[in-house]
Amino acid sequence: MRWTLLGALFAALLPSVPAAQQNDPCSSTNDVSTAFTCLYSIFPRGSGDETIGAALARSMAASGDAGGISSEGPLILVNGYGVFVYDGAGDDAGTLLDHVLTRSDPDTGFVEMTALSHVGPAVAYLAALAEAGADSYPDLRNALLARVRAARSALAADPAWQDDLDVPAWAPHSGDINAMLDYGLWMAGDYLVRVRDGSVAFTQDSVGRDFYGGGLDAYAVPFDNVMIATFMLVDLNSVAAVRAMIERLPADVDLANARVLVHMAIGTNFGAGLTLASNQLAHAVQVLSDDAIGPANILIAPCANAPCQPAAASECPLETFTAEALDPEVYDFYSTSTWFGTYDRTLVAEAAFTGIDPIPEPAAPGIPGDYAITAADDIDGFMQRLRNSLVRETELLSNAVGFWMPDELRAKDWDASAVEIPGLTTGFPEGTDAYPTDLPPIPD
Repeated sequence: MRWTLLGALFAALLPSVPAAQQNDPCSSTNDVSTAFTCLYSIFPRGSGDETIGAALARSMAASGDAGGISSEGPLILVNGYGVFVYDGAGDDAGTLLDHVLTRSDPDTGFVEMTALSHVGPAVAYLAALAEAGADSYPDLRNALLARVRAARSALAADPAWQDDLDVPAWAPHSGDINAMLDYGLWMAGDYLVRVRDGSVAFTQDSVGRDFYGGGLDAYAVPFDNVMIATFMLVDLNSVAAVRAMIERLPADVDLANARVLVHMAIGTNFGAGLTLASNQLAHAVQVLSDDAIGPANILIAPCANAPCQPAAASECPLETFTAEALDPEVYDFYSTSTWFGTYDRTLVAEAAFTGIDPIPEPAAPGIPGDYAITAADDIDGFMQRLRNSLVRETELLSNAVGFWMPDELRAKDWDASAVEIPGLTTGFPEGTDAYPTDLPPIPD
């Protein structure tokens, strides 16, 4: 099948040369630099529409069979806004079937949870500035303390703030979530006051011991728990919403032939999440489809420059993806130029390099933070994964929890109310089973 397909494709690539091309200077130049530049540019698909690579991508998309993944399967874009599913068949190609906003929507609670989780690394950064003797350290420390105070005051003034969100997965835990937020803000504020007043050592090492690990008096629960709980809640909301979207899709949407494109730069760790093993979003798509979508369906392409992408912007405007249908040029870019343009290379190489044994890819070992490795109450295991995500430039910060929560949701038969939430419903120090309440004000 594959040889037949490729034979037809290569035949399509070798038409008679049009008259316009007979006068092409690339075919008659005697200048070495020009000649070799012309020779170079005929192959890569990124060099223009009239290249071998671009022609092959168009041919594979038009054939209706991409050597195992149909070109009429849905196109699924995972980007900085959320997950978008588009029809891939015939005249309906590019029509938006459904979508979920996960990061840009203020109704998801993403900002509130992420803001508190970021306090943890922010304190460690401050310690590094203090140790370096940076002039900016005192003002930044005081600014963080002031904003922690303000956030706690706002939470106290509006304890029903979650009612304004569209986060059904959090509803069973709303009281516990408020207690966790209040405790985390109180603990951060109390610690920063101690640091400001010089009553505790403030080094990067002491942050891990006294703050993250809760080693100081009055800290009944370590800040580790707060960081893991906030990460887990954000991920629970995202995966529950994506799973609900998958269940809403029409029955004839063929996820086994989906072309999934992860096209985003996440945060400022620009070298992270470039492989299936280091990108929790790719893992989530597979798990939440109940493995209907396999690894061969997924392409991670953060550097692809979409035609709608304004200069200096990281991605296209949100309305590009929420319109009733993708602009045809944008759909062709994602579906044909980017997805098939990359996928076809693997098929041609597999078929053409006969007699050459493939190099086996070793299976990635399970590590802390993976669902099969780490129990829900093992906060230390999740902190190991969080450390790994921060230390390794190839890892997304969200990998700390993203290889666990989708699997937990599937294990609980997609019932978000039944999942364990490490750091919130489980994982407390011995003798404690919840976050303290009725905490005092943050000291002046």
